[in-house]
Amino acid sequence: MTTTIIAVVVVLLLIAALRLWLTANRLDRLHVRTEAAWAALEGALSRRVVAARAVAAAGGLPPERAALLRGIARQADDADRARRAAAENELSHALAELPPTVPADLHGELDDAQERMTLAKRFYNDAVRDTRALREAWFTRLFRLAGSAAMPEYFQVTEYPTVDLRKTSVAGNRQPDGSSPLSTGPVSGPGVDPQTIDPISGVRRSGRVVVLDEAGRVLLFHGTDPGRPGESGFWVTPGGGTEPGEDELACAVRELREETGIVVEPAELGGPIWIRKVQFEFMGELLFSEETFFTLRLPGGQVDIDISGFTELECNTVDGHRWWSAAELVESGEIVYPVELPARLGEVADMLPTMVRTSTPAAID
Repeated sequence: MTTTIIAVVVVLLLIAALRLWLTANRLDRLHVRTEAAWAALEGALSRRVVAARAVAAAGGLPPERAALLRGIARQADDADRARRAAAENELSHALAELPPTVPADLHGELDDAQERMTLAKRFYNDAVRDTRALREAWFTRLFRLAGSAAMPEYFQVTEYPTVDLRKTSVAGNRQPDGSSPLSTGPVSGPGVDPQTIDPISGVRRSGRVVVLDEAGRVLLFHGTDPGRPGESGFWVTPGGGTEPGEDELACAVRELREETGIVVEPAELGGPIWIRKVQFEFMGELLFSEETFFTLRLPGGQVDIDISGFTELECNTVDGHRWWSAAELVESGEIVYPVELPARLGEVADMLPTMVRTSTPAAID
């Protein structure tokens, strides 16, 4: 009997050792794959920088604009890995606002560089997804197989529109040349309803609202991912996915009413102030989202927020809300999406006149 028990224990130990070896080996390969994908992405980003410098040198831009583009391209090229996404987002913004007078061959180079970057970003983010999934598995965490290696992060680069998303706009929300001011940073949010995801493209289109009070403080909701119970969560603006037959503006108006009780007409929202195509992980799944942001500044003091219109999923993922100033967001160290919101908050506030609500906040059934 004792011999049988010993044999069973030995077999179990051997099985455990084999699984440890296989998991550690696979994790090592995934980290190598992630780093190789990052090297390819860096190459694609560098190619785009070269194309941007060519446009600055020979694109027929005014001297001031050419100098600005050269400076932004240099910052992107010199940025370290931690700051690369923010620098590349600035470059994306600058390239999206190039005038149509840029020669076709240079535009072609930029388009080719952009396509290569998009593919490289997709391969890198796929590698990050697989690596994170294995690292977050209970077996990997129990035996600390990842060691001290840093958790790989997704790389997000803004894709700015070249035309206005709305034919009409509220006065004060356009740049002098008529273009829409756009911000950057990863954008995601709690309460993702599978019905808001396009069954053909797999993309979740959504409308979100940067709500400011008279003092310039922004309304944010605190959300958590049920698939990551140990994480502290993040702060996001009100908003959500479009429903069938609904555009982003109508979605933003509806989501604002349902999530806050604030009722406005579509014309009262400024923007769009930015649009983003982003990948983010939620409840263990990688989602592809195209998010359009509008803005609203309320007169007077802060209003009471009515969350009775939350869906069941939103009730399970949102655990609080508050009004933040830019300084408070910076000092708090909290995770905020979009990540550049604290730095751009004053910019958003300055571009809009005070909006007047057409009715008081309504109770939601």
